[in-house]
Amino acid sequence: MPVASSSRTGKRHRRAPSSDIEEDGPSQARPRREEEDVEMDEEEQQPRRSKKDKKKKKAHQDDSDAEDNVDDEDIPVPDIKDQPLDRVLGQKVHGLSGDWGVLREKAHAQSYTFIREVGAAVAEFTEGEKGEKALATVDSLMRDLLDTEQELSSHEQALDDLYNRISKGEEIVGITDAYEKLVKDKMNAYNARTSRQKYAKSDHYQQFKQAIYEVHHPDTAMPPVVDLIPREDGDVSDDDDDEVQIGGVTQDYKCPLTLTILVDPLTSKECGHSYSAAAIRAYLGPSRTRYKDCPATGCRKQICLNDLEEDKVLARRAKEAARRERAREEDSDDDGEVIE
Repeated sequence: MPVASSSRTGKRHRRAPSSDIEEDGPSQARPRREEEDVEMDEEEQQPRRSKKDKKKKKAHQDDSDAEDNVDDEDIPVPDIKDQPLDRVLGQKVHGLSGDWGVLREKAHAQSYTFIREVGAAVAEFTEGEKGEKALATVDSLMRDLLDTEQELSSHEQALDDLYNRISKGEEIVGITDAYEKLVKDKMNAYNARTSRQKYAKSDHYQQFKQAIYEVHHPDTAMPPVVDLIPREDGDVSDDDDDEVQIGGVTQDYKCPLTLTILVDPLTSKECGHSYSAAAIRAYLGPSRTRYKDCPATGCRKQICLNDLEEDKVLARRAKEAARRERAREEDSDDDGEVIE
């Protein structure tokens, strides 16, 4: 019996009282419920706050827009007109004119040499109707270059005219309109000219025609350029033209000292004659300032080494002339052969 009572007693000790369990349960669940209630309250309050913030931002934006509208209505925009240029700004106008001049001389003028050489090559290597069409295309390109140069010159001249007027104290209001009008007037006057009036007196066009003519007619002087341009309405007849037309000259690519084709030619700034570099240096001696008579026949100018300058364009043309001369000699030798 004592054994049974001891085991029951042990079980009672191991068993936890129900009252203790009930007391512990509510004490642990209560804080969790309170935390959940707080989180729910915060979630409910957050959309309410965001709605209030949106309303406040919208109200602030409406107030700022209203202020902007009031500012636009209350502050009148003044009617600012173009102001006349003074002499300080006139110098800037003069600088712009120089920019057009540099563009015309440096960038554009180099194209003339290229077109001239293309024209000479086309004249030499094409024949018949195909050659005539090709030459007409190259001629059109040369005229386009001259027209473009005239447009560049019109901009340059218009700015120069404005600068001169400003320098004299004239007040020019609306400088942009005045500038555009001057350019337009100059181009209209140019476009109203005939082809003869546009191109016959152009040095670049004369050199272009000369290069082609001497390929087709070696050792023959070219006629006046005006004779190579068809007459149009507005041109005076040849009988009524009082202006003397000077024809082209036969280009001589031989050195007056060696009497052979020019090699590395140097051209005199005094008389315009050209010589092979080695020959003229030997003729004038080591001194760069010692003057001697020009060796060209009939020339009475005196020259020195300082007066001579390298002529790359003439050097290329001399090489082409030498090549054409060799080709003509070879053709004549072939024609002279007798086939038995």
